[in-house]
Amino acid sequence: MHRCLRPERGPEIDDAGRRSSRYEKVRKRLDDPRTLDSVTRLAQSRNAGIWRIKRAKIILNTLEGKSVDRMVIDTRVPPVSIIKCQRDFGERGMSYFDRPSRKPTQREAHVENILTFLAKPPSPNSRLWNSLKVKYIGYQYSARQIMQIRELISTCPDLTRRGIAREICLKFRLYQGNGKLKITQTTESLIRMQMDNLIVLPAPANKTSSRRSKPMPKTIEPPPRKIIIKAGDIDRIEIIAAKNHKEVTLWREMIVHHHYIGVSTMFGPQMRYLVFGYGSSLETAVKTAFGSLRKKRPPYGLYNRLLKDGRLLLGVIGFSSAAWRLASRESFIGWNDEQRMANLRLVVNNCRFLILPWIKSANLASKILGGISRHLPDDWQERYGYRPVLLETFVQMVRFKGTCYRAANWIPIGVTEGYNLYSNYRNRVVAKQIFVYPLEKKFREMLCRIS
Repeated sequence: MHRCLRPERGPEIDDAGRRSSRYEKVRKRLDDPRTLDSVTRLAQSRNAGIWRIKRAKIILNTLEGKSVDRMVIDTRVPPVSIIKCQRDFGERGMSYFDRPSRKPTQREAHVENILTFLAKPPSPNSRLWNSLKVKYIGYQYSARQIMQIRELISTCPDLTRRGIAREICLKFRLYQGNGKLKITQTTESLIRMQMDNLIVLPAPANKTSSRRSKPMPKTIEPPPRKIIIKAGDIDRIEIIAAKNHKEVTLWREMIVHHHYIGVSTMFGPQMRYLVFGYGSSLETAVKTAFGSLRKKRPPYGLYNRLLKDGRLLLGVIGFSSAAWRLASRESFIGWNDEQRMANLRLVVNNCRFLILPWIKSANLASKILGGISRHLPDDWQERYGYRPVLLETFVQMVRFKGTCYRAANWIPIGVTEGYNLYSNYRNRVVAKQIFVYPLEKKFREMLCRIS
């Protein structure tokens, strides 16, 4: 659901750019202390049903002034449903909660069953402790495990969220393919359990320490002219996995300042790469771009960062977890939901690709894509303990034609339907073409296999 969000806007601005009345109507309803108390009790309840619990949380988040974008992340409720909740509560007040607008989904029903079960737990020997389960991020948590998580939180109040996740990984033997604990994935699962009122987590240890809140270093400023590289200027291209802090910071800096998306955060398993070119003529091309060569040090303090040890930084590229569901991809592979959930990790998304804006070189992008398809499987195997068999990417059709992907033998398989926070604006969403690149000849057989 994170992928559907547009950049945050102020909570008082509606989808047409006007001042929103939804927030004011909700706040007016909550001016009544009894109404506020009733909504608060619903939001904290463990027996009111997931539909009511999450809608009550939406109302309280509205009172706090959170935007719809933020509430999608905090409650995992679709944006159109959030807007409808705000409008209906503003018009009807507490009667809005009298009757849910739909039946619980299968996952919500599992959560409600566990909540009811844990409210009056039977004897420890009951089979229901292990048979009642709910799935979070690919792992089935039983009622017994949920109770164990509750006990861990209550008996170790000094543990941070990450510390709780670490203890749970050790207790339930949650390991990645490379033997490391699934701490990040388990932390996200815990947050989702809290959304469903299964558990109550301690407050985040230090919100200001998030990577997103750290200021980015000053960007590499472009030279006065483009660095024009001829076909024969690059003797070889080197693709380096960004591993240490300096390399990762450089990668993030390039994406934030020079990529049209401007966001360096990726989700799930991920790899970041820096792309360098080597060639005897590159230094001349860089100096020519800076103009005057009489100065002892080229302007902007850029020279030492762009060209070092005979190599020139050409671009960056990043990979992360695949999209959860794509009709075109599912049809191309030919798998069902069970096969997809079992093997989706074997599909990797090329979520970022940037040739630095001052670099001009014919066919450079397709050469990089050809090289990365050979590097990635081994690097992914080394980091995560398994090899991907298929790559995917999305190309904005109004911005790019996908020529470099086609030249690198990526296969166009369809176009996204598009998604927007507001249903009446969905026809304005930029469509993206979907490309895939098989890394194995028998990729369909491998992706449809269930062990």
